[in-house]
Amino acid sequence: MGRWQWVSLFISGGAALLGLLGLAGWHAHVTTLIQVAPGHAAMQYNTAICFILAGLSLGMWIKNGNRLLTGCGSVIVALVGALTLGEYVLGVSIGIDQFLYRPSFVVQHDLAAQMRHPGRMAPLSALCFFFLGLAMLALAGRTRPWRLAVAGTLASLVISLGVVALVGYVCGLQGAYGWGQMTQVAVHSAAGFVVLGTGLLLAVWKTDTQSAERTPRWLPVALSVATITASLVLYFALDAKQDTEIVHVVRVAAESASSQVGVRMEGRLKSLVRMATRWEVTGGRSDGPAWQTDADHYIHDFPEMQAIEWIDTSHRLRWITPLAGNEEKLGTNLLNESRRADAAAQAERERQPVITRAVTLFHGGLGYIIYVPVTVDGKPDGVLAAVFQAAPLFERYLPASVATNQAIRISDGGLTVFERDAASVPPNPDWAVDERVELRGVTWEVRVWPTPALLSELDDPLPEIALAAGVLGGLLLGAVCYLAQRASRLGRIAARARDALQRALDEVKTLKGLLPICAYCKRIRDDTGYWSQVDTYLHHHTDVQLSHGYCPECAAKAFTEFGLEIPERVRAELAERNFE
Repeated sequence: MGRWQWVSLFISGGAALLGLLGLAGWHAHVTTLIQVAPGHAAMQYNTAICFILAGLSLGMWIKNGNRLLTGCGSVIVALVGALTLGEYVLGVSIGIDQFLYRPSFVVQHDLAAQMRHPGRMAPLSALCFFFLGLAMLALAGRTRPWRLAVAGTLASLVISLGVVALVGYVCGLQGAYGWGQMTQVAVHSAAGFVVLGTGLLLAVWKTDTQSAERTPRWLPVALSVATITASLVLYFALDAKQDTEIVHVVRVAAESASSQVGVRMEGRLKSLVRMATRWEVTGGRSDGPAWQTDADHYIHDFPEMQAIEWIDTSHRLRWITPLAGNEEKLGTNLLNESRRADAAAQAERERQPVITRAVTLFHGGLGYIIYVPVTVDGKPDGVLAAVFQAAPLFERYLPASVATNQAIRISDGGLTVFERDAASVPPNPDWAVDERVELRGVTWEVRVWPTPALLSELDDPLPEIALAAGVLGGLLLGAVCYLAQRASRLGRIAARARDALQRALDEVKTLKGLLPICAYCKRIRDDTGYWSQVDTYLHHHTDVQLSHGYCPECAAKAFTEFGLEIPERVRAELAERNFE
């Protein structure tokens, strides 16, 4: 076997050994063999099986050229990869994930974060095995140039996907080795794909029947496709990282907005509880100057508070501040609406302040009412009610410094009660973050998403630059490789033509040299000392074909020698040359 065969055998054996170690890790519950480091993805059981089959199939082809066994192993590997990809695409489970082995609870618990689909290999692993199976199947078939081109290109794709996954682990690009919320490819699986793809590429390279070529004809296409594929995966990984950063910024803003609303509203509740306590201490007198002054200060300090009211046990409004503009409300039953009545009843029953759901206020518009139960001498004495307008409430709690350059929408049971910069719609719905504020009977849904100003601030052209550079680099790399191959072929053709010309020139030089010739019989002596006729020498040393005849002088001599009359044509030719 040649050196390349030993190298390929070593690579295929290493891939099979990697799969065996993975199986040993699952059966022996040795997490280190499955998961290289805590927090990293794990090699799934099916992944280990496919590594063993792919390594053995490639090794059998290199060692014995066994088409049958190599083809069978290749079909199984490609089929497992295709079925797993089908499960992801169709969102179904066909039972192959845990067909051969069902992980124990201990192992599942340790790797739960990386096993959303227990036993199912990563989509990147499935794609690589699908390519590997098809490439080995093409290699094991009848040797045809197009089969070798397909096998070499697919092997290059596997190498590029594995390299990008390893780069993702090194640079922290999760999108390079994990697609969305699906299973991630393990770091040692990615390394295995690089190694196995390299061994397969070497085998295809050496199997190419065009032995006169130093590199296979399909190499430019394989290089271009592999480079462009790597740049595409890197683009999506960088774009996913940018999306993650945007979501992180929005999530922090959403949490800040929700916390701001909850904390400040909780402060208003505590203020009203203290006010109810003073009511109880003063014996329920709402006409005292201290009480009125206290209520006026609340209205002045909290502009979002529209009014403070006292509703007695008969649900009649008996006191309100400010009175101006609210005279018509005195003596009316303000608990005749279900949301108000339910909140007030809950406050009296639980002896805790309660906030209503969004209600239509007496002067119009949406708002909220906080009911705080009060007692006098241990007996219920109605409730204190603080009325808030929704828009001023949230505008005060959510100034521009909170969630800067981000749109906010606050809803109550599907009803929008507040919006800020909500005219813009996020290009990606996943960028919107939802939070909930649950506070004493009311639940606010807070949705925050980035505005165009924030997106322009966070926009990073790196993904587009990487994609453009990768595509351009792949095309240039393929073009350079093609031109180099063409120049090499033309050089070999020129060399063969030069050798042929040199041989012809060597033969011509023999005739240009000094030739010994007899002065009488005109024979020529060759390098061996043999004397031969001129026509014989020319026949053996050139491609000239000689024909025989008589010149006019020799023709005249021949006719005279034989006693024949010289023809007039011969005499005319002799006369032209001044011969008799």
